[in-house]
Amino acid sequence: MLKGTIHFILAATVIIVLAACAPGALPTPTPTIVPAPAATKAPEPTKPPAPASTPTTAPSATPKPATLKFGSISAITDAAVYIAVEKGYFKEQGITTEVNNFRSVPELIAPLGTGQLDIIVTSMSAPLMAAADRGVDFKVVVGHGLSFPKWEYLWVLLRKDLAESSKVKSPADLKGMKVAIPSQGSLGDMVVQTMMEQAGLKPADVEVVVLAFADQAAAFANKAIAAGWLVEPFVIRSEQEGFATKWIPTSQSFGGKAQGGYLLYGSSLLKDRELGQRWMTAYLKGVRDYLKAFTTKEGRDEIVNILVKNTSVKDPKLYDVMEMPYLEPNLVLDKKSTDIQYKWFVDKGLYTGKKTFDDVLDLSFADYAVQRLGKQ
Repeated sequence: MLKGTIHFILAATVIIVLAACAPGALPTPTPTIVPAPAATKAPEPTKPPAPASTPTTAPSATPKPATLKFGSISAITDAAVYIAVEKGYFKEQGITTEVNNFRSVPELIAPLGTGQLDIIVTSMSAPLMAAADRGVDFKVVVGHGLSFPKWEYLWVLLRKDLAESSKVKSPADLKGMKVAIPSQGSLGDMVVQTMMEQAGLKPADVEVVVLAFADQAAAFANKAIAAGWLVEPFVIRSEQEGFATKWIPTSQSFGGKAQGGYLLYGSSLLKDRELGQRWMTAYLKGVRDYLKAFTTKEGRDEIVNILVKNTSVKDPKLYDVMEMPYLEPNLVLDKKSTDIQYKWFVDKGLYTGKKTFDDVLDLSFADYAVQRLGKQ
């Protein structure tokens, strides 16, 4: 009996001691607090069939602040970015977009790959595809500037004295002369070579020289080149200075419509997809303001003033005579002209890598923005 009592007392003592020690040995962990949206919203509907990356939830009503760097050559095609900056659309999304200006489009690719830039605009090119093939992390997320009748912003220009003297009536008359392109393996290179081939000229018949857009006006003035491929606002500048005149629109090489440029996201926005969605939503608001200004003229003076401030076209009157790029209100990319461009680079042996354009294409950010703001 005594022995049983002792065992009972010892067991009770152990239980009491363990109970007393438990809180100190296993402290209650501090929970990680995740900020919740100010207002709960049902997931956005997904369009069938949808890629795995298609967004289904709305961003927080109080988004986390971020600063993103946009690379530009101060082209008119970047109008929607400037508008979204000036009208506070990026700010609404908690984003500060810093615009970094460069002299030429090819200079933008390397900084995007190293993370010095988060977003750039460029045309289709062999160097761009080669960068993708080397493993540079980027995606083409939306088409950026269409060129077609009444919205022709991409031109082959002819030196004015050659046009007025009728010395050059057709591309065939360029034999023995110099024609400028912004870079080899670029959209401009494709347009010029296609133009010469259609005129029956061989590559050796015309000297193709590489000149940045900003340098071509001076080359026309010095009679160093006979023709050159240019994008606005460099087209209007060469015309207004009296050195060159519009000659052949780029859309002619594509049966009437050309996708002139593409907007690219670098690794930072591909990793933080919610941030990429927010940026694209603000950008789309800028696109639609731009289109209103140059179609119905709604808010036109305000938009022109923004472009005067942010591009190299400082005379407001030039916007009355300059053909503007068309920005698609639902961010639809023109796949037909895009495929033609890609195939040309492959067929000419300018790009021999394994990556295809479809491999670097991700339209889910554009789809998300259109879902958020509605189709037009």
